Amino acid sequence: MLSIKSDFFSNAYVIIYFGMKYKAVYQLRWLAVIWLIFLIFLSNFILIKLPFISVNFLKKDLEHGILSFLHSFFPTFQYEMNIYSLQTIFVWITGIILGPKIGAASVGAYLLLGFLGLPVFAGGGGIDYFNEPTFGYLISLPLHAYLSGWLYEQNKKLLSVVVPIFLTHLIGVAYILLFKQGWIIISWNLSFSMISYDLFFAFVLLPLMPGITFFLKEVFMQEIPSRESITATPAERYRKISQRRRL
Repeated sequence: MLSIKSDFFSNAYVIIYFGMKYKAVYQLRWLAVIWLIFLIFLSNFILIKLPFISVNFLKKDLEHGILSFLHSFFPTFQYEMNIYSLQTIFVWITGIILGPKIGAASVGAYLLLGFLGLPVFAGGGGIDYFNEPTFGYLISLPLHAYLSGWLYEQNKKLLSVVVPIFLTHLIGVAYILLFKQGWIIISWNLSFSMISYDLFFAFVLLPLMPGITFFLKEVFMQEIPSRESITATPAERYRKISQRRRL
């Protein structure tokens, strides 16, 4: 009698376990997508005032002597406080947590909301946002999320930081160089410091990402069980769970 009661409760536990897991995983996956899109939007308001380095070259002029002319080939550095946004870092995190495809699609959905007119960008939103000097940085973000997620999955963690960040700033500066030449000096000076800060924050977070991704993927965003695991007998399900516990 005791054995029969024990088997009954064990089987009931397995059925409840698999049923709850099957229903909850799918919902929490999309909840994570929505939450990360919201964090990308929120990053427009998470602004940090940091020292920025501007790199300048003196005007080349032989009238003031040969030494002054040679000195003009060396850059001069100036420091000033400026606003830094964490948007690039949140996009990088999105790609790693959600993976390359879902991460890029999530960032693409965020851009679509902005281009449709919702004020989700730093400067508002709308179809005419291409007139903004930061448009090149924005359109590079889905690629940024994809590369960061793909390289991280390939266990190339250092490249998952360096490649997307440099590519984002390269596309941003290239867009300004082609369409917004009046902003090129300002953009160059800002990108010089922003790349450094993006790399710094990403490398600080990089050791924490395995724990974060394990918590979100393994606990909340596991793959939906296959048809075989759902149609398996209660005894087979219980045996699989017991084996996992022993491991």
